[in-house]
Amino acid sequence: MIKAILFDFGGVITTRGYLLWMKEEIPNFEKNKSFYDDLSDKYDLGMITHKQFTQIIAGESRIGEGIIWKKIFNKIKVNKELLKIIDKLKKNYKIALLTNFHHKPLNDLIIKYNLEKYFDLKVISSLEKLHKPDHKIFNKTLKLLKIKPAEAIFIDDSQKYIDGGEKVGIKSFLFMTNQKLIEDLKSCGVTV
Repeated sequence: MIKAILFDFGGVITTRGYLLWMKEEIPNFEKNKSFYDDLSDKYDLGMITHKQFTQIIAGESRIGEGIIWKKIFNKIKVNKELLKIIDKLKKNYKIALLTNFHHKPLNDLIIKYNLEKYFDLKVISSLEKLHKPDHKIFNKTLKLLKIKPAEAIFIDDSQKYIDGGEKVGIKSFLFMTNQKLIEDLKSCGVTV
């Protein structure tokens, strides 16, 4: 029996505004993508501070540190239809946020869009010093929810993270559209 549904943030609950911004504002982003992927991993794991990360991307984009996050946040759009679905799900299931994100901008976004009420639990990579697809972050989430892997469903927009969830025994679905998500959840007996 399903007791909890775990959602990723960027690419599921919101658009990947940071990535959209980087592609538009960082010269030669695609050419240097591995550098930015590594930088983002360090940031998401809390290995570099918010200030350090901001200084680096400000220098690369030549946009002032004081306005860079405002510009990034302007690229982020909330999936309001999905929030309505989550609101319905909350009546019967625990809802967890499981995300590779730095806690500073994530918390700012949660406040800005009044998202706190949607989650019973937030597991954030920069605070845990772990990130998907590492099995440890999935197991930590399950432990905090006090459930077994078979009692959870995980939703993400990245196949490698879906694979990570599946490896620990969590039924996992690749997020494509809200309608497809409803179909996937119903296939597991989830009431939507």
